[in-house]
Amino acid sequence: MKILVFIFIYFFSFLSNSLFAQKDNNISIGEKFSIESKILNEKRFFNIYLPPSYGTLKEVTYPVIYLMDGDYNFHHTTGLIEQLSSISEKIPEMIVIGISDAGHDNYVKNTTPFNKESNPTGQSEKFLEFIFTELKSFIDKNYSSANFNILIGHSLGGLFTVNALLNKPEYFNVYIAISPSLWWNDYESKDKIKPFFDKYDNIDRKLFLSLANEKGMGVLGFLDQLDVNTFADQYYKNTPLGLDYSFKHFENENHNSVGLVSVDYALKKIFAKYDNSNSKLDNIKNVKNFDNLFNPYSEMIGTGFRIPTRQLNYIIQQLYKNKFDLKSLEELIANKYSASLSDYYNSLGNVYVKDEKLDDGIKLLKSNIERNPNSPEYLTSLADAYFKSKKLDSAKLYYTKSYELAKKQKARFWYLNQLKANLVKIKNEKK
Repeated sequence: MKILVFIFIYFFSFLSNSLFAQKDNNISIGEKFSIESKILNEKRFFNIYLPPSYGTLKEVTYPVIYLMDGDYNFHHTTGLIEQLSSISEKIPEMIVIGISDAGHDNYVKNTTPFNKESNPTGQSEKFLEFIFTELKSFIDKNYSSANFNILIGHSLGGLFTVNALLNKPEYFNVYIAISPSLWWNDYESKDKIKPFFDKYDNIDRKLFLSLANEKGMGVLGFLDQLDVNTFADQYYKNTPLGLDYSFKHFENENHNSVGLVSVDYALKKIFAKYDNSNSKLDNIKNVKNFDNLFNPYSEMIGTGFRIPTRQLNYIIQQLYKNKFDLKSLEELIANKYSASLSDYYNSLGNVYVKDEKLDDGIKLLKSNIERNPNSPEYLTSLADAYFKSKKLDSAKLYYTKSYELAKKQKARFWYLNQLKANLVKIKNEKK
């Protein structure tokens, strides 16, 4: 009997270790917060997504997306934005604020305008003031936000977004309205279009509207009313209105599926010239060419604009190969694109290492870490340089520092796994 018990315990222990996964760390997409709203007289909840590089470079600032239906849309929107930004560099990295609904009834109340007779509980105007005056102020005070803000809403949230533009276009730089419920209260938003164009001129704002394969939303009729050229002819005699307006009809999507493709399409359109091909980068022959290429986004996002690292790396490699005097480029970046200065030094250090100028590369990479010690990427570059120099103990030291810092900053697991693999590679090299 004792033998059978022993066999059972041994077998169960083996089975447990073999078949049952052990929980490790949680995968975190964002964090939930709340603030007390004096405007709404209630506690309001919201989610915050921070991009992978957040906190690693002190001078970088990030555009902010304010996302209606923030619990429902948070996961897929932030996943898409991370793929488009930090992974593929089609758009800048961004902070995303997902605004919680607090239930359907409250959602309807907060996204629809007040009407004494037909919608006495509507308070979209008040909710917009909460977002701009209280929530945005909290974000700007506590996070590295750029002065470039995007409002995204879907369905009734899209109606809210359209009305936000028509009532307060100065509040956000970009308005993305996804299949907006413009049918609300007998299409009353149409009535705001003429006063909007009468009041505002050269507002420098972007509006993106989308529609799924659906009827009755009121979007198509609204488009006729919002024809910028028609209003320019009628009211301003072709004076520019400053509204960059576009529409996309996704005929193969339904009302629930159109959100993701709309955000993807809209952000790529808004940042259409952010991702430059290598053939276009090859045209950069001097500092003026460089400045002309990136200045529009520096003006859009501000002094905290970070030049896309893939493009910066490629430019430096090509200019170095062509024996261009990089000192003038360094001066331009230091004076105008200072948020990318550490990236410049890191890139140039990597170029030296690749060109077998190992001592010069290590010296530059070390001084860059002293300038900006919070970047696992820079620590990894130095570790790579030491590994190539066969200085394995130093390589191990900086890979370890990079791993510990990346873990503390809640870096993505694929990056942590690569650092682990690098440490294993050093261990094997020492055998």
